[in-house]
Amino acid sequence: MGHYIQLGIEHILDPDGLDHLYFIVSFCLLYTILDLRKIAALVTAFTVGHTITLALAALDKIYVNPDLIEWLIPITILISCLLNYWALLKENEYRTPKGYLIYFVILFFGLIHGLGFSNFLSAMLFEGESIVTPLLGFNIGIEAAQLIIVLMVLLFLSLSDRLLKWKKGVRLLLNTVVTLMVLQMVFA
Repeated sequence: MGHYIQLGIEHILDPDGLDHLYFIVSFCLLYTILDLRKIAALVTAFTVGHTITLALAALDKIYVNPDLIEWLIPITILISCLLNYWALLKENEYRTPKGYLIYFVILFFGLIHGLGFSNFLSAMLFEGESIVTPLLGFNIGIEAAQLIIVLMVLLFLSLSDRLLKWKKGVRLLLNTVVTLMVLQMVFA
């Protein structure tokens, strides 16, 4: 299982797959280090979503055109960035999202992102191998890497909040950088 955990970590940290990093950064921008439990739950909702579609696609239970998925993944990140702009610009002080709707949105986005992983997981499986161990290990690795990224982003935001007067400035700047990088993916 350790091999699959390592593959999950490497998959998230792969420089050729920055879309995942962009998505994690985008949904961290409305939170602080004090929200670590909530954002860990959001990361887990995302992982649950992509685990479901990853398993179904790897077992050939669903199929969605990979070109459509490769287009939808950056669209989910753009939606996240647009929601960030709305939250950051509508009031003098930003506020973290309230309620449970955000969990369902993140879960839904995870379903889309999981379809992007399906070819990767299918390629990892040996003929006749059960999907359980690879899927579990891969997702443990993904979850661990995501939580490390979340912690790093929240610590960076915490530091910038302490050092800068305009706390929303760094968040708006990061959101703009992610937006531009994702637009480049969409139109590439």
